[in-house]
Amino acid sequence: MKTEITPENWPDHYWNYLAQLEVHAIDKNYTALKPWDELAEKCMNLAIKAPFLKGEETGSKSLKLAAAFLKRTMSDFRGAWLLVNWGYPYQAACVAASLYENALVVNCISGRDDLAEKILTNKNGDVPWQPQKLSKMAAQRDLFGEIKNHAPNDSNFEQAWKLCYHNYKLLCKMKHPTLQQIDDETSHAMNEKGEFVVIPLPDTRDSAVGLKQMIMVVGISKLFSAAKCFAQSSKCSDDDAFHQEFYNFATEVYSDLKTHIGTSAIKSIPIKATGFKF
Repeated sequence: MKTEITPENWPDHYWNYLAQLEVHAIDKNYTALKPWDELAEKCMNLAIKAPFLKGEETGSKSLKLAAAFLKRTMSDFRGAWLLVNWGYPYQAACVAASLYENALVVNCISGRDDLAEKILTNKNGDVPWQPQKLSKMAAQRDLFGEIKNHAPNDSNFEQAWKLCYHNYKLLCKMKHPTLQQIDDETSHAMNEKGEFVVIPLPDTRDSAVGLKQMIMVVGISKLFSAAKCFAQSSKCSDDDAFHQEFYNFATEVYSDLKTHIGTSAIKSIPIKATGFKF
């Protein structure tokens, strides 16, 4: 028997009513995020294909460890996607920050048994590099194909690692207690009198579309980068058919991502991360 929700008893039954609001949010976000659904699926499929590549380094210590971090990256990606669709973009950003860190680890240790060993022998089992250091290491690999002991004195490198770290800081601005985040997230929880109501509420505002798209940009780009680095580190033969299929698919995903970024509303997001000059 369905309980009638009245002004007097609604706090006791809000949990179930919240599920109805989330279904509505999924329906609305399906339309707003439909162009990103296909791209998200493609990127996930690309990441799933990467560990199936067979090359000279398949089964190496670094790739075995990187595979575990890649799996976590994929799980975080799925979690962030679900939260975005349910109407919880700031909660999705929390998961996306984890995705970001795990993806950077994949970028940095794939094909580097020495770096993988530093994680495996850490007395606490921790990754010994902070996100800023990981950003610098990943930028070196992306630009120069290798990670050196000393960061290069190069303007392109400076811009690359700062942009990488800037996006991580942006996620942290959404994850950590900040007035920027609180001001925006509470703005859609007002009653008819303009009073703030302290309840969880899926965000279905049209003005939040850019924020949701920004989380997808970050998530897709980092999962893509991790899958690409993992695949490159397998050192497959150029005439391997599955290898060629993978890279053709990767080119397609990257092209689609650039198109989606160009038509997105990410410039209108209410959260800003400052601290670096590019």
